[in-house]
Amino acid sequence: MLKLNRFKVAGALALTIALGGTMVGCGGNGAADGSIQDTSQGVAATVKVKDKDDKEVTLEIGEKIVTQYVQDFRERNELTDDDAWAKWMADNALTPADVRTQVINYYEQDLLLEEAAKMYDVHVEESEVQEALQQIKDQFESEEAYQEALSATGMSEEEYIEKVLEPNTLQTKLAEAVEADQGETVDVDGQVLAMAQSMESVLDGGRRSSHILFAAGDDANAAEVAAQLQSGALSWDDAVAQYSVDEYTKENGGDNGWNTVTTFVDAYNNALVELEKDEISDPVTSDYGIHIIKCTDVWTVPEGGITSLDQLPTEIVDAMRLQIENTSSDTFTTWFSEFINSAELTINEMPENLPYNVDMSAYTATTDDQTQGTEGVEAVEGAEGTEAPVEGEPTAQPADEGEQPVDEGAESAEGEQPTEGAEGAEGENAEGGEGAAE
Repeated sequence: MLKLNRFKVAGALALTIALGGTMVGCGGNGAADGSIQDTSQGVAATVKVKDKDDKEVTLEIGEKIVTQYVQDFRERNELTDDDAWAKWMADNALTPADVRTQVINYYEQDLLLEEAAKMYDVHVEESEVQEALQQIKDQFESEEAYQEALSATGMSEEEYIEKVLEPNTLQTKLAEAVEADQGETVDVDGQVLAMAQSMESVLDGGRRSSHILFAAGDDANAAEVAAQLQSGALSWDDAVAQYSVDEYTKENGGDNGWNTVTTFVDAYNNALVELEKDEISDPVTSDYGIHIIKCTDVWTVPEGGITSLDQLPTEIVDAMRLQIENTSSDTFTTWFSEFINSAELTINEMPENLPYNVDMSAYTATTDDQTQGTEGVEAVEGAEGTEAPVEGEPTAQPADEGEQPVDEGAESAEGEQPTEGAEGAEGENAEGGEGAAE
């Protein structure tokens, strides 16, 4: 019996969760070269904020990184021609000064996150980043599925680590430090238990599976192997090693994890839920090829309900914990919002020789309603038909859907998810890669 509304955190959704909880560009990640405080081409703005000892700290935003941001944006959106750039700004009720101000506002918040981490002596170790990366990879049914989801973000793995995982890990550790400083301890396991208890009907009857994947059209070979497996003439491990074309899962006996935390294509899942533990299916055809599926475990809710995380499979607990940990507590959200609001930003006069400071006199008639100069970079990032220039934006949405990664303020610290929450990502099918998951 096929259960609906399953708890799903795999495929592209797993990356989306990770991406959704970060502030982009910590320490200069918003540009290909240089840092936020590189003032070799002048100082665009200064930010003054008080540390924990109430001492004033002065930070600088370099003109170089602001210019690089804008020029990257122009290049990605085919606006390198000055007339095209001027027309685009006019169409979006912007001037070069407005654009500069918005980008400065974006980098101010990156700089403040970095400074807050320094205040609490929070650092990110390479081992922590690699552990976070492995947790993400573990949510995918194959290496190809992970790579496809990664490709959808527009980043390489190195960029994903630098621009997403490192700042996300930094923010998580900073939240813990702030909460400890203010006497609050977040009970992550308690939240995971509450989540599991609210989802008992979804988790009940969950199945773990392994598969052997054959190439599309290899029906005769798949049928012969299935018959040998079902008769006991061939062992499962030997069959996986010899026949499976899924290089990612064959390293672990074809393991595809639990269907309550991995989104499988319908053909695969429909066959899986009809199997009991240790049963092997006939060949099942999907968009990814031909599967022979083995149900390796079945989990049912204990009598009396879920009362401890020890009752749940480790993989399910880890998937829930990952989502909880990517959502900061109200304590940190409030503190960081106040920290941002307490900062004093001074924007210096705009130099005339900046490459994006083009003549807009031919388009002045369309710029009468300019009201967006201090609203954040939403107009730049969300403008119709354009793609955000910042690499590593904190969503996995296509650029033409109006991404708005900039000027998120304290809302970024909340770890808001651009996807549905842990209570069931209904209808979210994470397409990608070899294997069974969409």
